[in-house]
Amino acid sequence: MRAIALCLAAAAVCVVATPILAQGNDNDYTPLNSRIRRQQQFPTDIVNRWHAETSAVSRARNRAMLNQFSKCVYGHSRENSMSLLEKTDFGFVNFSQIDMDAERAMRVYGFADCLSRVANTHGSGVQLRFSASALRMWLVQEAYFDRYQDGPTWIVAGNVIDERTYPLSDQQRSVRAAMDLADCVVAADPYTADFFYRTAGGSDEEARSLQTLAEALGPCLPQGQQFSLVPQQLRPWIGEALWHASTSSHPASAAAAPVEAGQ
Repeated sequence: MRAIALCLAAAAVCVVATPILAQGNDNDYTPLNSRIRRQQQFPTDIVNRWHAETSAVSRARNRAMLNQFSKCVYGHSRENSMSLLEKTDFGFVNFSQIDMDAERAMRVYGFADCLSRVANTHGSGVQLRFSASALRMWLVQEAYFDRYQDGPTWIVAGNVIDERTYPLSDQQRSVRAAMDLADCVVAADPYTADFFYRTAGGSDEEARSLQTLAEALGPCLPQGQQFSLVPQQLRPWIGEALWHASTSSHPASAAAAPVEAGQ
């Protein structure tokens, strides 16, 4: 580890040591007796050379910070995280549904500590708005990736997935409709669903996986209905379906298996 650290340090020195041409010395000295120009006007021919890349870089930075935060929240107490996932569902929209409030949730899941870690890592202040549904979404994501870091090893050809239960939202048609669709897609093409869930938002990999996933979406829609592939909406649905399938799939029972001729 020490050798690696030294190599990284050496690389950093090489980067910093790149020659930089200083300005001329024909400017007035500043009060600190340096030769930094006093003039503070922007150049009249200024061009934003980073216009095309700024949005992408900002989104990537925000995703990195949010992913680090969600991983910290999940790791703060895996027991509490799993407990919340077991007693809630996609219809979890208010902490009062589980006799909790936002302040207590922040303490239980270590929000302050996790925000501090993210801020220190990125050298930046962090502000975060959260809700009950956002907390569940973060915990589903981290629980799934914690179990299946290197891929969906839970997928076994021919396995069946148990019916869902809804601890909070059994009578909410919108919740059931969203989960029915997501469960259908994951059952039809679990590998593509898993790959899509792992991609970065806005990436080429996300776009390619969505094109493939669209083939599974069609048969899952009720006749006459249409659905827009909006990644930001689909991602938490697919996450819920992956988590359910990975924790509730098992080999088909002998009684349910088709009987071959002659038996």
